[in-house]
Amino acid sequence: MPPTRVLLAGLAGGVVSVVTSWLLVGVIFHRFQARTPATWRPGEGSAQYARSSGLTILAALVIATTFFLTGAIALGHGSWLAAGLAFGALVWGALALPIILDVALYVNLHRGFVVGLLVNWLVVCLICSTAAAAAMRG
Repeated sequence: MPPTRVLLAGLAGGVVSVVTSWLLVGVIFHRFQARTPATWRPGEGSAQYARSSGLTILAALVIATTFFLTGAIALGHGSWLAAGLAFGALVWGALALPIILDVALYVNLHRGFVVGLLVNWLVVCLICSTAAAAAMRG
């Protein structure tokens, strides 16, 4: 498998994830952010959005690479779609879920916003691992 396919899958997953993140966190769940105004830094704007988008794309590349290195084993035991979705759910359960919940224990975030973050990162993990599985299916 050429590394360029994994790179392209990660980049494609990252770009799609930036759009879904905007929709989920920036539109659907954003109203909950306003319910804890003392939590947020003043001056939210394009610089923060660009950095956040870059981090999402970086996460997508890492997820795709990790699938390439480890999750590919699952491709021999079922469909590429099932392997990608299962891997994405495991990545989310191992990383995003406990990290976001742990931070929410200490940082004054509205529960609705925490739910939005959890849903967002589940979608990111599913999109990126499924993109990697699709790229590897031969």
